[in-house]
Amino acid sequence: MFAVGLARKQEGLVDFELKKPEIKGPKDVLVRVLQAGIDGTDRDMIQRGQKDIGEGEDFIVLGHEAVGRVEEVGRGVRNVKPGDIVVPTVRRGCGQCASCLDKGSDMCSTGLYKERGIHKLHGYFTEYFVDEEQYLVVVPPGLEEVAVLAEPMSIAEKAMGQVRHIQARLPWGCFHPEHSFDRPGWGACKKALVIGAGPIGFFGAALLRLADMVTYFIEIVPETALKVRRMQEMEAQYIDGRGITPESLVKRMGNPDIVFEASGASELALGLLPVGARNGAFVFTGIPRGQSQVCMDGDLLLRQMVRLNQIIIGSINSNRRHFEAALQNMVEIDKRFDNVLHRVITHSFALKDYRDAFAPIPDSLKVIFQVDEGAQAI
Repeated sequence: MFAVGLARKQEGLVDFELKKPEIKGPKDVLVRVLQAGIDGTDRDMIQRGQKDIGEGEDFIVLGHEAVGRVEEVGRGVRNVKPGDIVVPTVRRGCGQCASCLDKGSDMCSTGLYKERGIHKLHGYFTEYFVDEEQYLVVVPPGLEEVAVLAEPMSIAEKAMGQVRHIQARLPWGCFHPEHSFDRPGWGACKKALVIGAGPIGFFGAALLRLADMVTYFIEIVPETALKVRRMQEMEAQYIDGRGITPESLVKRMGNPDIVFEASGASELALGLLPVGARNGAFVFTGIPRGQSQVCMDGDLLLRQMVRLNQIIIGSINSNRRHFEAALQNMVEIDKRFDNVLHRVITHSFALKDYRDAFAPIPDSLKVIFQVDEGAQAI
């Protein structure tokens, strides 16, 4: 079967011919990959030559966003069956720490986890894979065509879940008890700022708007750009980040209760720390590479964080619970915002055309592989 990834003794992205995997354990499931998404991590691994190859292997198959169809199950499988459309999770826990033993590998304490398509384990830029059923989430009916977006959506779910968990220490923050952070309508009477309008920023904004929060977003592209238009279709309000200052931002939107950073632009993100509201929360999801020197008024920042009871959260990866929540909320997002998820996928390529897929594509939002070309409508 055809696969795409990085090889220990070759430079750049390469393709392989692999043997089709087989079920070996009672809980194993054989899945035919239908679609696989490309994201910044894949591009970064290729550009940096990050060959995080497993022990005893000569290559790693890339890709950690996928949707597939179950073809065969082991004798001990109980929760999926042949024909089910499923989304695989990414991280596999260390099996040692309390978080991983409690199915919370996204909060692994040892750092000894592995990740499909990223760290030591083969990913989903291929035709078939086998995994245990505990790592497969069944896709709700009607969501099959956009289920490949579940992984980036799960990242936003985990990040916003962390914010809500910590902010639940507040009674509600306004005069409406129904707006408490632990209630379905938690977003009302609050304002948010999203930094970045890529897939993670889009899904962060989607969750904020789904909760009825007034949401602004910063980008450094023209307002006519496709990613900006998609955010605006959810009634998020655009702010041009070119030349923005904390003072001009506050004048435009006031002080945000939540800042959701999804760009990896450290200077912008850190420079906006002083704009947060009282009891506000900042959540960082972007991972910049290299080094950046940022000049800040440290005394001002410390005074503000202490006097205004503010919090900063770093959030990465997700677990099965976040995937399940992502798929459920994706149904609601499409209902509320006129099937906007179906317009997030902007470009689709056959797996054999992987070099074209990884080439720069102007005005794109989400690029995917249509791995099973015979399943154009999943």
